[in-house]
Amino acid sequence: MANFVLVHGAVHGAWCWERVIPFLEAGPQVETVVAIDLVGHGNRLEEKPLDSIYIDDYVNDVVAEIESRDLHDVVLVGHSLAGITITPAAYRLEGRLRRLVYLSTTNPSVGQSVEDRMNDPLSPISREVDFETMFCNDLDKETSIWLLSRLGPEPPGPMAEKVTLATGPTGVPSSYILLEKDEALPPAYQREQARTAQVDEIVNLDAGHSAFASRPQELAELLIRVSLL
Repeated sequence: MANFVLVHGAVHGAWCWERVIPFLEAGPQVETVVAIDLVGHGNRLEEKPLDSIYIDDYVNDVVAEIESRDLHDVVLVGHSLAGITITPAAYRLEGRLRRLVYLSTTNPSVGQSVEDRMNDPLSPISREVDFETMFCNDLDKETSIWLLSRLGPEPPGPMAEKVTLATGPTGVPSSYILLEKDEALPPAYQREQARTAQVDEIVNLDAGHSAFASRPQELAELLIRVSLL
């Protein structure tokens, strides 16, 4: 039985997984599904000043959630910016993890920051892509309104901080889910991030960056499938 822990990306919160969770919970191989609000996001927006939040705060949130629930056989899933969170968290949770799953994440090399990666010509910053294009290109109007209305600010620290780990611990299997219709992080950019993270496999999903909203059942089924590898 697998326990899924879902970590949101920049300007999102645990709310973004709402449509995926029921499909995951319905899986006979799934025991628990937990979506985390990282500090400064979702229901924890005002818990701490945004300019005092750093990567370690995100990592501590993930580790504390898993340890407090005493979860094992954890499939730790990170979306987008969460690539910088789940990698270092894995080193503190090594004996509890079943698999790391990077869902269209940015994975800077050691000594780089996410801001550094945004200098890439394919990054949304370089291409001057707005939130609606980044997040809603394969969503219907109602879902787009729902998603855009829930977005919040992003603490600057995790974006600017240089990472000290780029790959997960030896012995913890890893997968990268490449979103083929992604307008935030195009497929070529995602492939480069997967190489940096040195994942064991890349699997494709025909969806945009907000696959949890546009293809929740398909995403859940894929997450369950990779967890069984």
